[in-house]
Amino acid sequence: MVDLKHQILSVFRNGDEIGTTVILYGMPSKPTPIGAFPVLEKSERHRSSLYDAQMPYMLRLTGDGVAIHASHVRRAAATHGCIGVPPQFAMWLFARIRVGDPVYITSTMSAA
Repeated sequence: MVDLKHQILSVFRNGDEIGTTVILYGMPSKPTPIGAFPVLEKSERHRSSLYDAQMPYMLRLTGDGVAIHASHVRRAAATHGCIGVPPQFAMWLFARIRVGDPVYITSTMSAA
């Protein structure tokens, strides 16, 4: 579950939270979409052809390129709609998420 309002991503298994981290998300001109998205693809060493940028531990959520991936999360930074997570967490998440797993992006967190 991704909570844009509180800038966190939380991972749940069988109703229990097993991990959480801070995130980066889209800027006003390129917002992160809200809704339920299955993980469509995984790529450990993905490179964005659109932005010519490395996107390690990429978990694709939409056909138009929105993904969760490793990023240097820092104050006042944003993405082009993707969800950026710290590299160590991205590696941890990549090992636990399967293609087809649901990702819920909200503007306010609710219990899973």
